[in-house]
Amino acid sequence: MPQPSPDAGEVGGDHGRFRDWLDAHPDALDALILDVDGVLLLAKQAIAGSRELLNRLRGSGMPFLLLTNDGDHSPQEKADTLQRCGLNIEAAEIVSCAHGLTVVADEYDCVNACFFVMGNLGTPCYAAAAGLQTTRNLSDLPHCRGVIVGEENYDWEPVINAVVNYFIVHPDALLITPNPDEYYPDGGGGLRLAAGSVARLIERALATYGRKMPPVYLGKPYGPIFRIAHRRIEQTAGRSIEKNRVLMIGDNLDADVTGAKAFGYRAAIVLTGITTPAMLATAHPRPDWVWRGL
Repeated sequence: MPQPSPDAGEVGGDHGRFRDWLDAHPDALDALILDVDGVLLLAKQAIAGSRELLNRLRGSGMPFLLLTNDGDHSPQEKADTLQRCGLNIEAAEIVSCAHGLTVVADEYDCVNACFFVMGNLGTPCYAAAAGLQTTRNLSDLPHCRGVIVGEENYDWEPVINAVVNYFIVHPDALLITPNPDEYYPDGGGGLRLAAGSVARLIERALATYGRKMPPVYLGKPYGPIFRIAHRRIEQTAGRSIEKNRVLMIGDNLDADVTGAKAFGYRAAIVLTGITTPAMLATAHPRPDWVWRGL
């Protein structure tokens, strides 16, 4: 089992690079899971060291995957973005929060059921790939099995109001939210509200009316995305892999560290995304390692 160095997770100081740690511990890991935004990319630019790390992983044969809460883009769309930034990534190496819709289809027995979709769900659509029918027509909403909260490109006010009223009439319907995040960087130094913010707004509004409507979350830090990723990493390796031999590297304490450690992975933070040294001082759970970059 990989063990954290004595100063792992300490605030301040020079945390070094992940690649240097890997040089010193070549047999410590069996697989690697990488977040995308804030770890490999920032403002649609490759972060220093990301190309070198990916080349090293391919050369060594270590299984790896990219894990993202971006349900707005299909794996091919995400891979195209990474390739434009000079990162050699294939669509099959990306697991998105919206892949968890396959879990929803199975666990809730709703294959071929129709869901109302708020916003984008990738092109091609993740819901269709999971065997679900979709509509964005509000007149179809009363006949739907539930609602999937996507990202961007819809008129929030009428849609959110219609969805709240739908759940008042249909308290047993499903509120599916692939991306649990509150926000994500807009690329210009600001933030954009993510699907998780919209889902919690709907949940709170219904709660004040006396309706409990907990969203079904699929992405980090929740289990579905990690279960899918672990199955795929074992398929890539062609063997069983112990969870404590897998390291998740992210930039988000809540999504990446909490999710990875709850699943049984080791977890590391790189200080190239949204986490600052000040945030680490009160982090719980704490990452096993903190590096300044890849």
